[in-house]
Amino acid sequence: MSAIASILVGVAAEVGAPLIKRVLENRFGKASGELAETVIKTVAEKAGAEPIDLEALKPADLKEAVLATEAEMPELIALYTAGLEGQFALLQAETREGFWQSFWRYGWMYLLAIFWIWRIIVAPVVNQRLGSAGGLMIEMIDVATLMTLTSWFMALYMGGHTIKDFGKNVIEAVLRGRKP
Repeated sequence: MSAIASILVGVAAEVGAPLIKRVLENRFGKASGELAETVIKTVAEKAGAEPIDLEALKPADLKEAVLATEAEMPELIALYTAGLEGQFALLQAETREGFWQSFWRYGWMYLLAIFWIWRIIVAPVVNQRLGSAGGLMIEMIDVATLMTLTSWFMALYMGGHTIKDFGKNVIEAVLRGRKP
């Protein structure tokens, strides 16, 4: 549990916010990390601060934000549950379609893994052996090309959320580093 989550668990226990306390203590299971992140962001939004700045808030402001978020918890949990149901429905649909309709995802995963293993581990060893024996060396795939293929796959398979979140996190980190 993060330091911010620990602080919020203490405040939630103090003001009587059992749903926030349960979510942040991971009592919904390990998969509830997204829900816990949403709760922390919502508390920060209600307090008018960034999540990283919650520790510096006055206790009264933090308590007020936790109580306001607790009032919204049924809606947050319902949204989280709807998202899980959507993921499960997609999984069931893919299972019903059969192996070949969803094989492209698994095929790409294994193909990319093979490309990366070849580029990083196997090809350098093979080229070293061939070069020391006086033979022609095998041309290796460019790392930039591999990164492009991997990024395309991530964007298609993961709905772009991985790349979007990565880009958002990089931008936030850069902007946070520029603040005086």
